[in-house]
Amino acid sequence: MPVSYILKQVGAKAGLNPSATSQRTVMLRWLNEASRELYRQSNPPGSLMEQAFKVNGDQTISLPWYVGPIQAIREVDSQITWSINRMRPRYNQFNWPDSWRNIRLRNVQALMCTITNQSVITINTPAIETIPPVVTVTGSTLTGSNVSESLTVNSLAVQTVNQFLDITSVKKNIINAYDITISDVDGNTLSVLPNCQLQAQYQIVDVSICPWLAVSTNTLEHYVEILYKKANYHLWNDTDEFVFGNDYDDILVNKCIQLWYEEQAKADLSQAFDQKATRTLARKNADQNRATEDEIAVVAHPHDVILPRVRTGRKKYYRGYGSRGYGF
Repeated sequence: MPVSYILKQVGAKAGLNPSATSQRTVMLRWLNEASRELYRQSNPPGSLMEQAFKVNGDQTISLPWYVGPIQAIREVDSQITWSINRMRPRYNQFNWPDSWRNIRLRNVQALMCTITNQSVITINTPAIETIPPVVTVTGSTLTGSNVSESLTVNSLAVQTVNQFLDITSVKKNIINAYDITISDVDGNTLSVLPNCQLQAQYQIVDVSICPWLAVSTNTLEHYVEILYKKANYHLWNDTDEFVFGNDYDDILVNKCIQLWYEEQAKADLSQAFDQKATRTLARKNADQNRATEDEIAVVAHPHDVILPRVRTGRKKYYRGYGSRGYGF
């Protein structure tokens, strides 16, 4: 069920009217805070997606805006899994031996690619809206390290006054009907601000050395399959639904009531509704996973072969773990 159902239920329990503009704004603030908390709480069924992406070695790439936290990655052809690391292990005294088939999670930024020509920025929209959004671009210029400029998108293309060297943030004030494209002076797309988001965000990853030649005859090479969590988005319109589906509406209602009691300084009731929402979520996950099969693979660690294993049993089963003289 959409946002209208959630606001109606919250209004009935909190004594608020979702039709009143001021009260609706308060309830939407609770709802979006509740959706972010519920989004980070678990990976329930319906929250994960998988998609194939083409990558090249030794490159920094940006994933589409709808890609949230990465859960797993493997090659499409061989199905060999890749390692996922943060940025810190690369700077260890002895670099981790995982630069082969490995990606590093770098950061989340507003641009999908780097600005190569310092100049004004163009903001494009496919149509002029009745209530035009106000887009705020923040970045560095020749005269300032952190400069913000706000533009009302009241035409198909508007340009900034400042000439930006880099952009650190692209935001808008409302949820609108059309995606907004940010491009440089040469017409290259730098970022896309989705209509369902209030700011542009792209997951940036550093791809290690790929196991493929530069020229490849296999069409499946250079393609990896990424398992990711769907990116959360801002709930605003009556027809909007939570990113995981409408089965979580009642949980969001309880989370909103939790936030309502927090503002009233009623910690006991707030904690009770938090526990109720968490319990309902756990039961829902358990119910959806009743028929699934889970497998656990126990793989020997490479460090296990440094020293010979000491164990009893028939000699022939343990000859591979050491040479003569170890009591096998």
